[in-house]
Amino acid sequence: MELQPLPPRPSAVDACAERLEAAVLSGELPVGSRLPPERTLAQRLGVNRVTVRSALARLASAGLLRVRQGSGYVVRDFRHEAGSGLLPGLAEHARSEGRLRDVVEDLLLVRRHLARAVLERVDASRRLDEVERAVDAFEAEVRAGAAEERLAEADIAVLRSIVDLTGSVVLGLCLNPIVNVLAELPELRAAVCADAEQSVLGYRALLAGLSQSTTAAALEALEARDEATLARLEAP
Repeated sequence: MELQPLPPRPSAVDACAERLEAAVLSGELPVGSRLPPERTLAQRLGVNRVTVRSALARLASAGLLRVRQGSGYVVRDFRHEAGSGLLPGLAEHARSEGRLRDVVEDLLLVRRHLARAVLERVDASRRLDEVERAVDAFEAEVRAGAAEERLAEADIAVLRSIVDLTGSVVLGLCLNPIVNVLAELPELRAAVCADAEQSVLGYRALLAGLSQSTTAAALEALEARDEATLARLEAP
């Protein structure tokens, strides 16, 4: 019998941070409210104060909490003050409430707008060799029947190679939160990779469009793929 490796267990800090993050996102800890002292939180969560302190520092870095002199940690308005790094946690929270489709739909919309911005900024003088190699590698994984994780990695590599054509660090950073959500939500990854052959065809069409400076058809194809992804996500 071939034994598969066990999935990694979350650390106490991870578990504590995730629980507090969920409380903020759900409104259980409302904006402007002051968190209980570390000792109280540690008792309620069943961990030590060092674990709580590390978790609180992590949430402060994510823009969910701020330290107020003499008042401890206070909940920030994450909708206006947090960054895109919160998206994976937001998607997890939406999934727990049965609202995952809404978040995924918004993410795919952002990806399409990002794709449009990328295609507008692509330097036509740059060679497409890196993109072609990435598409070839993706197609090889598809034909080999690779697992979803490998397909997703190859798919993301194609996206990164296209973004790299722009030479824009900003656009590359905008792609990262979408990639992180894809990595952390197995059902989304499954929906995206379910028709990987169609994705390969879409990338081939995009390559042709880039070489001829005509990308409207590629954007329409991306929108159709996103609609199919959402439909698969809702399928029982």
